Amino acid sequence: MGLTVATWNVNSIRARMEQVLSWIDSRRPDVLLMQETKVVDSLFPVEPFRERGYDTASSGQKTLNGVAVASRHGLEVIRTGLASRFLDDQKRVLLARTAGITVMSVYVPNGGDPSLARFADKLAFLGELALEASEEARRGPFLMAGDFNVAPGDEDVDDPVAMDGHICFHPEERARFGGILDAGLTDLFRMFNPAGRAFSWWDYREGSFRRNIGMRLDHVLASQDLAGAAVSCGIDREPRGWEKPSDHAPVVAVFDLPGTE
Repeated sequence: MGLTVATWNVNSIRARMEQVLSWIDSRRPDVLLMQETKVVDSLFPVEPFRERGYDTASSGQKTLNGVAVASRHGLEVIRTGLASRFLDDQKRVLLARTAGITVMSVYVPNGGDPSLARFADKLAFLGELALEASEEARRGPFLMAGDFNVAPGDEDVDDPVAMDGHICFHPEERARFGGILDAGLTDLFRMFNPAGRAFSWWDYREGSFRRNIGMRLDHVLASQDLAGAAVSCGIDREPRGWEKPSDHAPVVAVFDLPGTE
């Protein structure tokens, strides 16, 4: 039977609640991983999800960052934050168990200019994710998804020559992203779409979405056993064209797993 898992940087869950509810009402994902929720846990809008049959878990803070998971198959929180507790004051990781798999909602730091100290933090954070991937993939079906703030390949940006060395397309962060894949995960979008330009983020400025100038920053990464059960993975561009949208689009993967419907 099919299990649909989506990831979406919603760019403020309360500001984007109408869009998120409209999307889940029409697409009916089994599991939705969200990033940049920008709300403390006590104010996370639990009830609209509950009314639609979703359990929710969140790890958030005011104004910045924040991750969450919503599931129609029950939800057990394993941990918030990285196992190492690196950047623990920034709410960027939520690890949970649902529908027989372990899922991690991830929001990687942007890093700013590569000359800044926080770029080193971004590289370190990506390195920590590789360690987590290696550990979790050994334990069973595992999915790490979210906004990684890294466009890994030349076809994941509009102009790879102009972007080379810039934030989100710097060789060092692309190498760290590759380290996550080397730890045992598969980029499901590229598994099903090995060639062709594709983006999941478009700047609000300069008509970027209309002109299709963006980057593929949002990824669904799966352990080998879970990747073997995947039947599709794609970017749903439609919500980016709605009124008052997030600047990111959902990425949706479907799996053929026993015991799900």
